[in-house]
Amino acid sequence: MLNARPMNGIRGMIHSKFADLNEALSKTENHTKNQINAKEAEPVNKTGSPNRKPAANKMIIPVIIVLAVLHVVIIGLIIAINQTSSVLASIQRNAGTYSQDVSTFMSGASQLSETSSTFIMMPLNDSGEFNAMPLGVYTQEFIQDHRGDDLLERFRTYDVSAPVVGLLSEAADSANFMLNNQLHAIALIASAYSLPKVGPLEQLPLPELTAEELAMPKAAKEGMARMMVFGSDYSLNKRNVAEKVSQAVGIIQGTSAEKTAEASVRIEKLRASLWVVTASVIVILIITFTMLYRWILNPLGKFAKQIPTGDFLDETEGFSEVTLIASAYNDVLKRRNALDTILRNAAETDALTNLPNRYSFEQYLLESSDKNIPMAVFLFDVNFLKKTNDTQGHLAGDKLLCNAAECISDCFGDKCFRFGGDEFAAIVDNCTPGALQQMTQKFERMEAERNVSISYGYAYTDLLGKTSVKALLDEADRKMYEQKRQTHNERQE
Repeated sequence: MLNARPMNGIRGMIHSKFADLNEALSKTENHTKNQINAKEAEPVNKTGSPNRKPAANKMIIPVIIVLAVLHVVIIGLIIAINQTSSVLASIQRNAGTYSQDVSTFMSGASQLSETSSTFIMMPLNDSGEFNAMPLGVYTQEFIQDHRGDDLLERFRTYDVSAPVVGLLSEAADSANFMLNNQLHAIALIASAYSLPKVGPLEQLPLPELTAEELAMPKAAKEGMARMMVFGSDYSLNKRNVAEKVSQAVGIIQGTSAEKTAEASVRIEKLRASLWVVTASVIVILIITFTMLYRWILNPLGKFAKQIPTGDFLDETEGFSEVTLIASAYNDVLKRRNALDTILRNAAETDALTNLPNRYSFEQYLLESSDKNIPMAVFLFDVNFLKKTNDTQGHLAGDKLLCNAAECISDCFGDKCFRFGGDEFAAIVDNCTPGALQQMTQKFERMEAERNVSISYGYAYTDLLGKTSVKALLDEADRKMYEQKRQTHNERQE
């Protein structure tokens, strides 16, 4: 039915399609270069900065620097907190040590006073024997190293204020006065009762009595001894020791409380600063990861979904690196689409007449076979093509075919095809017999105007379901060849 005939202009078609391909690729390359140049020469906004997407590498470096500085600050704050905590612990420990030393001094002075007073009031017990117990306790307390002078020497090495040392110095002087009176009184009692050289007395540095004191009667010696430990001067110094020690302890505890409060306040400030810096790091990390997700991960995720669909990628979202990837992909996609279009046109279009070719014709008929619509199928054959080629050359033959194609496409719409050397076809959908008659009349007029002879035949059905495409083609082919034979016969006559 559809006889395949040699097609003219194959070489020209190939050259033409490759020329179209090169032109399309050249346009794509120019488009890519223009995009790059446009991005490099983007207009400057009112703030003086280029109107472009920020680059991830230019933003991440300052973030890394800021995070590094904040981490150094955090380490510094932790070190400062630990040092201040150590200072606070030292303050509290020293305050306890100082208070304990002063308290020990006070309790020792009180014990010396009490035991010495007990011994002086009762040097003999009820049975008339030497009352060694209070004197033994006195001696044990006396040999300890927390006496006034010893305590004062230690406090001179402590981290205490001058007022504390001054108060303790006064307390030590009063304690020394009391101690001297106690030893003098014990010596008088020992002389009055002719006490034996027992251990406690041997360990005490008793003063030497004067000749007058030795010559004094027993009662006078006892009275003088009691006056030394119960007199007003002794009581005044005893009270002075208690007052000065109490004042020193108050200053020590007050100073410790102030330093503790200062250290605590410093620790709280350092901790607050640490929380602020830590929170800043967390906020920066959250913002950074949000930006990375929004401007890198999210666009790349969208790209991964869009690439299999063949859609163009969004070049307006994400960091500049992401937009450059999208731009590069879009350029490649444009190249591919241009190449696909050219190859598809080369496969489906006749190079000489730019009409759809035999492949397109058969594809359309295959797709239309299931439609239940009115349809007319036209088949055309250009008359005297071989003679024109032989007598006037192939260029004249090509021109004849182009004129025939224009006549057919101008009269029968956009569904016109060239499926052979001099064979054409046209499909008219949803048509009526009256419309077909008008088309054929117009076609015959254009034949005469363009000085071209075309034999044609057509078949029509008001409902494609009543017949088949093959039947329509056979009928149109038969009518076309009848007209062609008639035309050739008339020319021979």
